[in-house]
Amino acid sequence: MISLIPDEILKEELAPLSITIPNLLNTIDFYEEGVYANDCSRDWWCPWPIERVDVPQQSNQGDCGMFVLKYIEVLSAEILLATCTSQKMPFFQLKLAAEILRGDAYMA
Repeated sequence: MISLIPDEILKEELAPLSITIPNLLNTIDFYEEGVYANDCSRDWWCPWPIERVDVPQQSNQGDCGMFVLKYIEVLSAEILLATCTSQKMPFFQLKLAAEILRGDAYMA
């Protein structure tokens, strides 16, 4: 929640990940030879920039996990994040529960 974590603290906390993730991707040969994260010319990795983007925010203390799951789902399907609102979370939670019970939640 943007209102709980100031930008400077967010950047400080995420700084290790901005180095670790591109390094890990390079280690598993994710990048094509000679192509690095953010067009970096270094031989092995380049830190990712950390920036906060404007996304729908939860309006309570209990929907954070569902918001994360929905963000992953809609971003991977190239759907607008604006479809994830606090008002829709009860439906998304019920839908996920039904998918889990059927055994097909987030199956590839």
